[in-house]
Amino acid sequence: MKISFSAAIALFMITAAAGADPVVYRFDSIIDGTGERLQATDIAVENGEILAVGIGLDTSLGGTLELMNGLTALPGLIDAHTHITYGLAGPPKGDAWAELSTTSRDERFNAAKRNALLTLASGVTSVRDLNADQNLDFDLRDAINQGNLPGPRIFASGPGIHPFNDPLPEGMKTATPEFLRAAAQRRIDAGADWIKIFGTSGSASDLTSRAFYTADAIKGAVEVATAAGKRVTLHSYGPQAVDGAIAAGVTSLDHPVGMSLEQLSAMREKGIIYVPTIDHNRYYAHHGHEYGYNEKTQANLHVFIGRNIESVRQAHAAEVTIAMGSDAVMTGFGQNTCELRAFIAAGLTPAEAIQTATVNGALLLGKEQSLGRIATGFTADIVAVAGDPLADINALISGVTVVIKGGNPVVDHRGNAAAINQPDCGSLY
Repeated sequence: MKISFSAAIALFMITAAAGADPVVYRFDSIIDGTGERLQATDIAVENGEILAVGIGLDTSLGGTLELMNGLTALPGLIDAHTHITYGLAGPPKGDAWAELSTTSRDERFNAAKRNALLTLASGVTSVRDLNADQNLDFDLRDAINQGNLPGPRIFASGPGIHPFNDPLPEGMKTATPEFLRAAAQRRIDAGADWIKIFGTSGSASDLTSRAFYTADAIKGAVEVATAAGKRVTLHSYGPQAVDGAIAAGVTSLDHPVGMSLEQLSAMREKGIIYVPTIDHNRYYAHHGHEYGYNEKTQANLHVFIGRNIESVRQAHAAEVTIAMGSDAVMTGFGQNTCELRAFIAAGLTPAEAIQTATVNGALLLGKEQSLGRIATGFTADIVAVAGDPLADINALISGVTVVIKGGNPVVDHRGNAAAINQPDCGSLY
C-alpha cells in the first residue's frame, strides 16, 4: 500500500477549510448501503450532508460539478472493531507485543495518527475502537472531531473491562455485579462512548475461551451503561460467555465461534449484532514474523479461521445481523476491508458483504439515521472505487480511489492509480 503522510495532511488542511457551497459529485454508478444500485449518478453535498441524490443535480441545484469518471460510489465504510492506538515507532522487530509495552505515549500517538490515515485509505470513515489505555483513543477521537487531525470518526471504549485492567480486591474470588457496575461507571465517567467487556480469554495467538464473568456480573455492567445511554459489546472467543451476554442484552458479540443454533436464534430475536473478526487471525499468521509466532501457532490460527467462517455461515443462515470488524492492530491498518473477502468465503453475496460495513455497522453504532447510506439527509461519507463491488468485492477492497468524510475529500488518488491502497490480504487457509 502507498500513502504519503505529508500529502494526506496537506489534502486535509485544504479541504477542512472548504466552503459550504453545494458540490455535485457525478459518478458512473452509486451503490447504497443496502447493497442496491441506485438509479442515479449524482450526489449533491452541502454543509457535510447529502443534499440530494439523483440525475442532473448540477442544473437543478447549482453548485460546483465534480466529475468522478470511471468510479462507483458507496457510503463511507464502518469498521466495528479496531485497536487504532496499537502502534510502534517503526516496523516490529519480532516481538511486537513486548515492543508495544516499551513504546512511549508520544510514539504511540504518532503511530495512531498513521493508523488513522491508513484506515481512511481503505475507505473506512468510522471505527469503533475497543480497548486502549493512557486516554490515547479519547485524545485521538477528540483531535479528529475538532478538525485538528485527519482520520475516521472514532467511537471509543477506553480500557475494556478485563481481569488485568480490573483486578479483584483481596478476598473477592469472583467479580460481583456491583464490581462490574463500578467498572463500567469508571469508563463512562472517563468519557467512553462504548463499554467493552472481555467475557472470556482469547486474543491474537491465544485461542482459548475461558469465561471471566458470570451472567449476573455482565448484566450489572449493561444496566449501568444503558442508564447512561451507552452501548455494550462483549468479547468471547467461544460460546462460553454468549448466554450471559444474550441474557444481559449487550449490543454486540465480538469474535465468538462455535455458537449453537439456539444461541444464534436468541441473538437474532434480541437484535444482537455479530462481529466475527475472521481476517485478523489471517493477519497474525501472515505477519507471524513480526510477533514471534512459530509455524504451529500460525497453523492453529488458520484452523481457527475455518471455525470462524463456519460460524458466520451458520449465523448468516440464521439471519443474525453481521457487522464488519477488522480487529486491526499494528501493521494491519489499511487491511481493514480484507474482512469482506472472508464474508464472501462464508457465503455472503457482495451486496450482503457491503451491508456489513455500512447499514449494519451504522445500526450497531446507533447511527442508522446518519451513517451507512447514500441518501438525503445522511452524513456525506462517500467512498469512490474503480470497478463494480457488486460483481467482485475486491473492487471495494483494492479499488478505493476517493474518500469523502463529512463532505470533505480526505483521500484522492484520481490520476495516480499507483497510490491506491492495495492491501495484501494473503490466504485465509
